Amino acid sequence: MARIRIDEHLAEAVRFSDAGVRLPLRKRRGGGGRRQRVRRIAGEVAREEVWMLREATFSVERGQALAVVGHPGSGRDQLLRLAAGTLMPDEGTVVRGQSIVPMIGMGGALERKYTVRQNIYLIGGLLGMLPEQVTERLPAIVETAGIAKILDKYLSDASRAVRGKILWSIAMAVDAPAYAVSGALIVGQPEFKRHCWEVVESSKARGTTFLVTSDKPSHLLRFCDRALLIADGRILADTSVQDALDRLREIPPPKDQVHFVLDDDDDDDDEDLL
Repeated sequence: MARIRIDEHLAEAVRFSDAGVRLPLRKRRGGGGRRQRVRRIAGEVAREEVWMLREATFSVERGQALAVVGHPGSGRDQLLRLAAGTLMPDEGTVVRGQSIVPMIGMGGALERKYTVRQNIYLIGGLLGMLPEQVTERLPAIVETAGIAKILDKYLSDASRAVRGKILWSIAMAVDAPAYAVSGALIVGQPEFKRHCWEVVESSKARGTTFLVTSDKPSHLLRFCDRALLIADGRILADTSVQDALDRLREIPPPKDQVHFVLDDDDDDDDEDLL
């Protein structure tokens, strides 16, 4: 039976065994008949399910940093969500030896009609912190993100860059044993990015586990110990980060998806969590 669970006695941080997940795909109805035209005008869509990941078998050691290398739409985000437990497998098993905090699409949970302070409690709770833990760590979050002046203002007044810094600071304040990170290992302008590197590298040195996918190859090369190369929902190789990036050059991106960036500039603004 497909399942995901936590086993504190598991030696690894997470173990996948023939795991797969399928998700619904919405598309407009085709056909030229009158009935089909009326359905399209009414906004009716055809529904089908597609496999986003199949037969994934691998494990991640505690304290290791794993890069998940692939084009957008390859199944890389679904793999991270399965690892963190925000998706359930439709086949196979995913067993976690430690709690994995998902830094994946966190911006969707922000509420612009709430104050920055209220959003910190909201996101902190979603990432597993109790209200009293958020209260205890609030000063550090505020100082890290540099948001003392806007703490009790509505989030709608905060820029995109500031929202990214807030989300990153909350996630790091959780001080989790493991993180699944999609495109947001490092955020912000150069000074803040330097701080981000200090924090994540120090955390890794203390034994924190990371599963990371990013469109910044230099980040993966600098931070990760090994890589999974993924395409069309299948793991093609368990290899070094450099080898995975080299082999990705030969793989065409999924239809209608943006190609993985293979030549990046660390001076550019990086991805955030939005």
